[in-house]
Amino acid sequence: MVRNLRMLSGTVLLIFVTAHLLNMAFGLLSLEAVETARRFLTVPWSLLPLSLLLMAAMLVHGFLGLFSLYKRNTLRMSGYDRVQLISGLLIIPLLASHIVGIAAAKNLFGFDPTYRIILTYFWLDAPLEGLRQVFVVVIAWIHGCIGMFSWMRLKIWWHRVSWFIYPLVVAVPVLALLGFVEAGKEVIAERTLAITQQMDAGTGDAPQLSAAEEVAQQEANAAAAEVNREKLAFSKRIMWSIIFIFAFLLALTLLARAIRLRKAPDAITFIRYMKGPEINMHVGKSLLEISRLHDLPHANLCRGRGRCGTCRVRVIEASPALPAAGEIEQQTLDRLDCGPGIRLACQVSPLAGTLAIERIVPPDITPADLYSPNQSDGVALTQWSAEVSDA
Repeated sequence: MVRNLRMLSGTVLLIFVTAHLLNMAFGLLSLEAVETARRFLTVPWSLLPLSLLLMAAMLVHGFLGLFSLYKRNTLRMSGYDRVQLISGLLIIPLLASHIVGIAAAKNLFGFDPTYRIILTYFWLDAPLEGLRQVFVVVIAWIHGCIGMFSWMRLKIWWHRVSWFIYPLVVAVPVLALLGFVEAGKEVIAERTLAITQQMDAGTGDAPQLSAAEEVAQQEANAAAAEVNREKLAFSKRIMWSIIFIFAFLLALTLLARAIRLRKAPDAITFIRYMKGPEINMHVGKSLLEISRLHDLPHANLCRGRGRCGTCRVRVIEASPALPAAGEIEQQTLDRLDCGPGIRLACQVSPLAGTLAIERIVPPDITPADLYSPNQSDGVALTQWSAEVSDA
């Protein structure tokens, strides 16, 4: 259930980001093309059903991200996991200004922020905000692509579509950034032309206002400016509130995780790998985490999410017996038709006692090996397992 929610919510967010990137790529044609594409790519997300879906996906995905951080027994992880974790933690603080800005424009200032308005603001009024927007888009794209890659590379059809997907992963953000630059050039040219026309108009005969009319106009402009300052200050308070709340939840998560690990029993388990090292380890960590902590090569194509089954081990001896397999582990074991004594190293945590195990799958396995036609069970393991046993 948790795994499905993470994938579904992440997919919704990636579709949202992809729609915005594709919309911005139309800037390579013209600013008018960006506005035309906006009606089909980004405006639908402002409709109530999709807005609620997007908000739910953000909340669910953010909560599950913090929960997965809480459940981690060690912060030693693969490069993919490290990049995905860091990028995921950066998204909300970087995206808060954009979300609040769009909401404030509609609800406080009472207008629909078109791309012409947004790009003018990013390129001319607040270039640092524009740079931040580039960062958040790139980070969100990287985070989403890593998640989708981890899921798709285990599918039987991956080797047939990867040649098409890999170029898209690079092309979509690059085209969007180029479109952002070209559209920015256009809004700069428009602003320059407008200033030039105003200067030319100022040299002509302009209608003169009376003293009373001039005072009234100045007072009206001052009142409008004051209202806008108040609204802008209010929107900034909302933005910083979101950032502080997220920072508080992140700190609370790390504190809860530290307390959980500190309260873990101080018992020791003795693990013996067949034709491998013998390890003494405090209980509480999974077999895959133990392998990583001791730099022991161990297959895990899904990076410890219980999807691929490549981290599975054969239990030679266990005293006491290992805990029963959970739902995620059992589903994968049943799908792979594993017999008794086979467990997933990423899902099982040994108890205090002794354990002897044998790694089944070669550590350097690739997704293509999963569906190699010359493998009886779909995994390149038989020859490697025999070599280890005979070594």
